[in-house]
Amino acid sequence: MDYKQTISYLFPSAIYATDYTLYFAFGSSVPEIKNWDATKLGTQPTVETLQQAWDSVLVQQARIVQIALIAAASTAAQTTGFSSSALGSEYTYPSGIQDQANLNAVATSSTFPIQPSGATFLFWCTSASGVSGFVAHTAAQIQKVGMDGLAAIMAQKSKQWALTQQIQAATTVAEVQAIVW
Repeated sequence: MDYKQTISYLFPSAIYATDYTLYFAFGSSVPEIKNWDATKLGTQPTVETLQQAWDSVLVQQARIVQIALIAAASTAAQTTGFSSSALGSEYTYPSGIQDQANLNAVATSSTFPIQPSGATFLFWCTSASGVSGFVAHTAAQIQKVGMDGLAAIMAQKSKQWALTQQIQAATTVAEVQAIVW
């Protein structure tokens, strides 16, 4: 533990060697706090209080890192494609950011009353046999693809939310770091 850093964290106005000093007895890794300026800083903390604060800082830093890792994994999962059986068999659809915007636009436009009866909507997908291309979808099919895409993305976001809540509830660095995508 860095005692000076912890004191600086708890007492931002504290200046080492002016407001306090740390004394390490020979062979000890735990200091004594000396020359504490109680008029400026208030009650002198105990070494135990400093250790608890340091542990809290480490847990909070671990949470920040782990939540960022979970968010990145969630974004990757949301943009690596999804499956839909809207065409009668399983097809894979892209879900990059631009793909999501395109699907939203096509699915929305399929609902416009000005669309002619029997209109089809081209959208890129890949069949189970690996053939990719723009495939014609009916309005109902492209809307189903849109709903399946939304469900796939929301499943990833729900997983992200649940893992983030677990991270926030974790009380040690090891517990935090054990929560992974």
